[in-house]
Amino acid sequence: MLGRVAVLLAMLVGSAAGDTLQGTVVEDHSNNPLASAEVRVYRVGIRQLAADLETDGTGRFTAAGLPAGDYRIEASKPNYVSATLRMSGVKGGLLIRLVRCGVVSGQVLDAQGQPVRGATVYAMPKPADGGPLRPFDALSQGNYTRVNDRGEYRLHGLAPGEYAVAVTYGASTATFGSTGGASVRAGLGSGAQFYPTNARPQFFAVSGGEEHHADFAIIPNTLYRVSGKVDRPAPNTEYWLALTTEDQPSLAAAVAETKTGGSFQFEGIAPGNYHLTASGPIGGYGGKGILEAAPYFGRGQVGVGGANVEGVSISMQKGRAVSFVLRSSVAKMPEGACPANANLTLMALEDWATKLDRSAEVNFQKEQIVEQLAPARFQMVVTELGVSCYQPEAAILDLSGALPEGPVVVLVAPAGSIQGKLTGTARPADFAVALMAADTTSGAQAVQVVFPDAEGRFGFGGLRPGAYRIAAQLAGEASRARWITDRARMIEIRIAAGGPTELELPAPPAKPNQ
Repeated sequence: MLGRVAVLLAMLVGSAAGDTLQGTVVEDHSNNPLASAEVRVYRVGIRQLAADLETDGTGRFTAAGLPAGDYRIEASKPNYVSATLRMSGVKGGLLIRLVRCGVVSGQVLDAQGQPVRGATVYAMPKPADGGPLRPFDALSQGNYTRVNDRGEYRLHGLAPGEYAVAVTYGASTATFGSTGGASVRAGLGSGAQFYPTNARPQFFAVSGGEEHHADFAIIPNTLYRVSGKVDRPAPNTEYWLALTTEDQPSLAAAVAETKTGGSFQFEGIAPGNYHLTASGPIGGYGGKGILEAAPYFGRGQVGVGGANVEGVSISMQKGRAVSFVLRSSVAKMPEGACPANANLTLMALEDWATKLDRSAEVNFQKEQIVEQLAPARFQMVVTELGVSCYQPEAAILDLSGALPEGPVVVLVAPAGSIQGKLTGTARPADFAVALMAADTTSGAQAVQVVFPDAEGRFGFGGLRPGAYRIAAQLAGEASRARWITDRARMIEIRIAAGGPTELELPAPPAKPNQ
């Protein structure tokens, strides 16, 4: 994800340098020069590279022989968020600031201070819209990890944003999904725990280079057993069951599988109220259980506390069929802004321990039916929309209760823009304006940078509608001010779809070291 997330941090100084582009790439939070950063130069409107460079030991790069025109410059380096800058003309004195990714590390220990082997730790991005916490859409080493033999973990590659951290242990989805089963350690049980508590997760802020520390202590209450039987539609089939908490359903507290006759049993379950889900038949596993064709699903609720829970029965039903259709979120869609067809992915917000996500092509004209859907909650994600069309906001589809009446409308919108003016300075051209997407998981460019003209006018185009933060900073080579800093130093704005958002942005006061 980080390779596609464009965080633009740049400063421009000096006069025009003819046909030679010169600049330096530095680390945003320390101002240290970055060697071996890749710098790619594109002339706008021309597909092939104008220059493919690498910074030297002092972070510098040079490209000679470039004709006049508008350029896009992309800089990248492993463990840093990629940077993109757009500029008119070929100039020298360019300073590109790369944001170093954040880190959260620590240990997962039991009540005796011993490592909880097999535990899995997840970074959970804080949604800008206040929706439910869940792991990254694409799990990769860095945003989730298994603990080592000493119980240690390290989450890395975290782009600017806020993150909760959670751990699963025992008969977890991660263990079942990688081995097809799991054993539960006596006295420890199975569970999912946020740091420091499930009721009030702590959020770790990342603006560049932070290294946070969070140690988990797994100290369970009295543990109980939950057992029962799946009312199976076919004999000799295997189903996976999951227990998830009501407040944090994106990580299963425990997973079990059916035995002969459809019986199941969860061991080591802490007191609480849980959703109980079942799905199958299981045809294999790869991260999660893989469902066979024509799966069955079931769900219910279980209260645990005071005694073992026995005789639980869960009935299975065929998957549900729901129709979908694209619609514009604005009254008049500009011609050609959005394509006739797009890809819709339904991403499960609840951890059933099996792969529930489904994808289908949808369009504006004909309803598209998606079958074999679980009675779960999904986020609807629309992709393949081109460069001028976006999904304006997170969309949730709840199939845990009654089916929706009629087709589910999936909204898309034309891009928004900003028409701004920098105020409070007699020299607006000495500044740069940084725009950062509030939600780093939204798919929008994380940060973009433009330079005001002599009258202070600046603009951003092709923006995904939604929440952003914006700030201005001196663009001089001597400036050591960070582009990405705490939220309090940036103005929060919301970009509307299909038209410009007008904005007056105050310039920051000059400081001696800037």
